[in-house]
Amino acid sequence: MPIQRPALARTQAAPPAANAPQAYPHDRALQPGQSLAHLWAGAGLIRTDITTGFNGMPGSANGVPVNLNLTFQSASDWRSPLDRHAVYVWHADATGEYSVFNRPDTNYLRGIGITDAHGRVRFQTIYPGTYRGRAPHIHFVVYRSLDALRLGAPSLIRSCILFPDIISRSVYTRHPAYADSMKKYNELRFEPPVRDPAQDTRSIQLATVSAAGPSALRAGIGVFVESAE
Repeated sequence: MPIQRPALARTQAAPPAANAPQAYPHDRALQPGQSLAHLWAGAGLIRTDITTGFNGMPGSANGVPVNLNLTFQSASDWRSPLDRHAVYVWHADATGEYSVFNRPDTNYLRGIGITDAHGRVRFQTIYPGTYRGRAPHIHFVVYRSLDALRLGAPSLIRSCILFPDIISRSVYTRHPAYADSMKKYNELRFEPPVRDPAQDTRSIQLATVSAAGPSALRAGIGVFVESAE
């Protein structure tokens, strides 16, 4: 279903001061410990397109396509790019369910990428759905290297990316796959969406979103990671 461009105008959170980048916050909703990524790093999880199952599992995620572009830099080392770092991302599908856990029949919407010399990594995915109690988000974990991930070493950061309220409402109301998410989004209580970036400390986690054609989106965010982590 086509998405009208006017409703998807570029949304930008207030940038940090030029000489004082803000370290990206850890996600308090996630318990510390190993992610599933180290078990799957050699089983097809290293990929750009995460919309389908991997390692022989079926499934194809239905929803609004998103070109997700992430940039990781050091918050304390003159913004040096975090190159050759392993980034594991995962998120809920359009109905607000996770593969493997809610959907054991598939393992889509999960992937590992390796940052380039500029600290950048990208994924082809869909806009995340909403489940009861949490605003739409994409989880990510960053490791110092692919070897560190495979060996089960501690991560540098484990957090999530949030999305502007106006974008979520536009996607959820225009695409039928998100009907359940729209209902749950309207019922959010303990984690409402960010509606005023100037007054909400979570604004640092807001992705910048723009149209990438008549029915797709482009989302990006810069993440400053404390090198001491």
